[in-house]
Amino acid sequence: MASRAAAETTSGRAPKSVKDHSIGTFPAPLVLPHDELNYDPDSEPQSTKGWLSEECRNKLSSAPRRNKLYVVQVPGIGFKADFMRHWVVPSGYDAVKVEGKAGLSPPSADHFVDYLTAFYHDMPVRLFPTPLTWTSWGSNTKSAMGCRSATLPKYIGLSHGDQCTRIRVRPAPDKAFPVQLNLDDILDTAISILPDDAYAMVLLVDHDIYESDDDDFCCGRAYGGSRVAVVQAARYNPILDEREGEKIDRSHMWPWSHCKTFVDDLCAVEDVKAKAAAKKQKELSKSGAMKAAIQAAATYKPTSAVQEVQALWFSRLARTVSHELGHCFALDHCVYYACNMQGTGSMREDVRQPPYLCPVCEAKVAHAIAGEMKSGREEEKTEWIKQRCEALRHFCERLGEKDMDSSMWHGLDGWLQERMIAL
Repeated sequence: MASRAAAETTSGRAPKSVKDHSIGTFPAPLVLPHDELNYDPDSEPQSTKGWLSEECRNKLSSAPRRNKLYVVQVPGIGFKADFMRHWVVPSGYDAVKVEGKAGLSPPSADHFVDYLTAFYHDMPVRLFPTPLTWTSWGSNTKSAMGCRSATLPKYIGLSHGDQCTRIRVRPAPDKAFPVQLNLDDILDTAISILPDDAYAMVLLVDHDIYESDDDDFCCGRAYGGSRVAVVQAARYNPILDEREGEKIDRSHMWPWSHCKTFVDDLCAVEDVKAKAAAKKQKELSKSGAMKAAIQAAATYKPTSAVQEVQALWFSRLARTVSHELGHCFALDHCVYYACNMQGTGSMREDVRQPPYLCPVCEAKVAHAIAGEMKSGREEEKTEWIKQRCEALRHFCERLGEKDMDSSMWHGLDGWLQERMIAL
């Protein structure tokens, strides 16, 4: 407990009165079979003191010259690349039926602007002013309607203003989608269009993407030093939840992911014998922020099947968008607590992770925004954390008015209520 408390401070020393962030508010990270921490249990922790000295960290300044976060909305599809519309449809699904399930409607970029305005409280968040457009590359205008690898164009173009970037194309190895686009090429585009007043920028794409030849796919990536991130929407589409071998248990997404029976059953496949819950664990599970999150999430009632799919899609994407932008703040993957900055090894692990920042990661962001950008001291950082919680609560409430709420947002709202009482 003392070492984790020390990780929250810029000095690296634990305060005299150590806060007990018990499992009732900030549980430890889940380490289940096939999870990232299970494959890499010796992952190096990044304390707040260590984060301050990161060479790639872009320090925020009180001057408004470079303090904005930008969201680049999904590129449009030009006439010459009309065949790309079929590439966002999961393999084996009929385009008309998928569209009826909101499968071809990635969440609006405006929703991400609202969310990031609350998540990175006090940071100005803007939509990127110039639309991007997919187009053909060179004279290669082959149609890919049949989606056979022999008919796929080798490249497509991503147009931005009077410039166009070449993007590599390949068939998806796992055949979840007909085609994938190369992440590194898209990141090159993001770097080239980064506004002068941007602290960081995230570019959304609705096609499946890959990073290296060995990848099945890549959900998103950030180049922290370059201050850009790319996040794809395709793999977060909830209609993929029933896919063979990748089935997602929606009844144990966050906040239900810390259910002891659920965890014990998953660990049993590796011959891990379940231990009875300790007396303290039983007591802590009866109250606190996590209990409030579970109770609040249980009250969510979708207004329709389409609304449920659309809202679930947005909640998954939003968590990843804020995570990737966290890397632009030089935050490493978190190993201290279950946290929005925790690494993930699969979509099933992804939906089990929380949408909040743990005390260590929140201390880093508080120092960057309230400390560096606003020239605040420790008391201003503490006040910023309270205001950020309030901003996120207001955001969760507004989602209901937009018919975009989900069990995750309900759970986060309940969690925040209890956290604010503790603060």
